Amino acid sequence: MFDISSPSIYIPTIFVCIVIVFVSFLYKDSKRHTHENTVDLPYYTEISLSIEYIHRNIHEDGRFQYRKHIDSEIITENKSYNSLRHAGVLYSMYLNEKLGLNNKYKESRILASKYFINRYIKKLGNRGKYVVISIPEEEKINFKIAKSGAAGVALCALSNLYKDGEIELAILQGLGEFLLSIQSEDGRFYAYYDFETKKINKQAQAEFYTGEAAAGLMYLYEADPQQKWLDAAKKAVLYLAKVGKEMDMDIAFDSWSALAMEKMFNKKLLNEEQKSILRAYAEQMAVPIISTQITNKNNSYYGAFKDNVRPCSLGTIMEGLASIYNCVDNKQFKRIIFKSLSIGNLFLSKVQVKTGEQAGGLPNSANWVKPGVTPNASIIRIDNVQHVMSGWLKFQNILRLTGMY
Repeated sequence: MFDISSPSIYIPTIFVCIVIVFVSFLYKDSKRHTHENTVDLPYYTEISLSIEYIHRNIHEDGRFQYRKHIDSEIITENKSYNSLRHAGVLYSMYLNEKLGLNNKYKESRILASKYFINRYIKKLGNRGKYVVISIPEEEKINFKIAKSGAAGVALCALSNLYKDGEIELAILQGLGEFLLSIQSEDGRFYAYYDFETKKINKQAQAEFYTGEAAAGLMYLYEADPQQKWLDAAKKAVLYLAKVGKEMDMDIAFDSWSALAMEKMFNKKLLNEEQKSILRAYAEQMAVPIISTQITNKNNSYYGAFKDNVRPCSLGTIMEGLASIYNCVDNKQFKRIIFKSLSIGNLFLSKVQVKTGEQAGGLPNSANWVKPGVTPNASIIRIDNVQHVMSGWLKFQNILRLTGMY
């Protein structure tokens, strides 16, 4: 049985209520057979539409069309851009190849990766460090900076290119060295390096950069298995677990730290004490978010979350819960997460644009189909598509491996 009184588990009382709600759901009988591809799995069509949307919105130079209105006749502003989010889209394209078993768009991914490397990755000093820059005119900032989170997501997106000879190992290692230099003694990563002062900014707050950096270091560790990358990633997630424990139900849901932990658990890189601490952290993140999910089938927002019908945000939740599913070992809690993933991804499939020039797009709000919404609700940002597609891919992989569909 799941011991909610154990301090190592650190699950709030509300968990009991969640159990009562979710164990009442019936599951379909498992169909256990091996697939050579994902055509027969749920969300194949949705994933195909989304990766095609991303592919259509890559310019000849490799830059993404960042924003589009659902109505193709309405022109949207595309001067603003974000290097971190470009890297995030590259990562989702890689996931489509790895989990979706589809290499059709690999050349497009390489093109967009080369654009990213040439435009945003720069050498810092003469000690082998590389950074991902944020360009002032693109991100509406006053001076050039190098975010720790951007370096982390870049490593998630680009580390796989090394085996194909599409990136130099020295660049990946240089991004890793930058992250080591910007990590504090307690394990968190400072927000960014300031090119104006030529110093690390230690005051700026960036809630998810530590998790992004940790995930990136885990991908770097796969390409270049040096202990220092793994040690830094562990230090980061253990820091997040320690800080999170003090926050109780107000803990932030961090899909990137969940991804870092997932890799550590899958590769058996943790000792028993670390497993206990990180499982508790993963469960603590999952419980508050699941408790806000709309589970009434008669509700038009069935599968979404109270006060949150933004596809981009919901996509990150699906990504994170899928990672957490692979971290926890309690079967009852895994069933709860599985149900949450089932109805959350179903809701997102209903929000996706299915036809027309913007087929595969995910607008800023699930309410885009309703009359009277704000103009911004009907804007498709490419990172909306990225996160939702990644959520479908990760859930689809759980279905493929377990046969629970």
